[in-house]
Amino acid sequence: MTTAEPLAPEPLTGVSPYQHYVYAYPHKTAYRPLPARPLLSDLWAAEPKDALSLYLHIPFCEVRCGFCNLFTRIGAPDGLTGAYLDALERQATTVRDALGESDRVRFATAAFGGGTPTFLTAGELERLCDIAEHRMGADLRAVPLSVEASPATATADRLAVLAERGATRLSLGVQSFVGTEARAAVRPQRRADVETALGRIRDARIPVLNIDLIYGIDGQSEQSWLHSLDAALAWRPEELYLYPLYVRPLTGLDRRASAGGSDPAWDEQRLTLYRTGRDHLLAHGYTQQSMRMFRRADAPPQGADDHACQTDGMIGLGCGARSYTAELH
Repeated sequence: MTTAEPLAPEPLTGVSPYQHYVYAYPHKTAYRPLPARPLLSDLWAAEPKDALSLYLHIPFCEVRCGFCNLFTRIGAPDGLTGAYLDALERQATTVRDALGESDRVRFATAAFGGGTPTFLTAGELERLCDIAEHRMGADLRAVPLSVEASPATATADRLAVLAERGATRLSLGVQSFVGTEARAAVRPQRRADVETALGRIRDARIPVLNIDLIYGIDGQSEQSWLHSLDAALAWRPEELYLYPLYVRPLTGLDRRASAGGSDPAWDEQRLTLYRTGRDHLLAHGYTQQSMRMFRRADAPPQGADDHACQTDGMIGLGCGARSYTAELH
């Protein structure tokens, strides 16, 4: 069973609604051993392959944020990123062969995520694009291409590569424009560096800028939340994602005693901040696409409205990625 993301959190009923993200693919607890290990070629043989999604996972970050439980590692010893790209290319070759006849395979969307894809150097990003294009056959300049970045890694040379290779959307994880809040979320960054990164993204002329912000951080108030929202709005981002802070097991913030839904006051604060942020963005010309996603009314479209990776198929490459057909993930 899959669950679509609501436009708003459910009303508070004594059980915290802020425990896990709900994605449209099965939660990790749904996975189980297969009775046999089917060949990739058999899995894809009868599937439609004319509107696939392509996702490449880069598991490296310069720092692990306090709220992060994603598949990532901090830093990379000399040679590790190159070795990882070698492995990614081998996997791409194997998967592409399994898809079969090239004239029946077409990609409708592409994304680089992580981790932080822009942890890679500009030259390594060129190679990542080459893997997507030359090994997988995705025309990155003809489909929507979304890339995640952090302020520290959104450098001019990296952004120039992404813009030239067809990136249509750059998502920057800011989380808060308030220094004390960023530190409370274990995300050390300076406001000046964030602003510099945003300026570089605009200079690169990537069509869609997305800014991620988090509400519910220790010490955050409605006033400071509005301050971050206005700081983001100053850049007129085409998209804004508003995320509630979750404290998950084995993360840097897991020391919080109220983790696990035992703090009704924190739940109420997050709900209040959500409503404040939602109303503020709606008043500034944004439309609400989901609980988290807000788009500027005049933002350029990102692909076909009827594309659905759940039914159209997903190819995920890399150690933190998953692929799925209509029947099997």
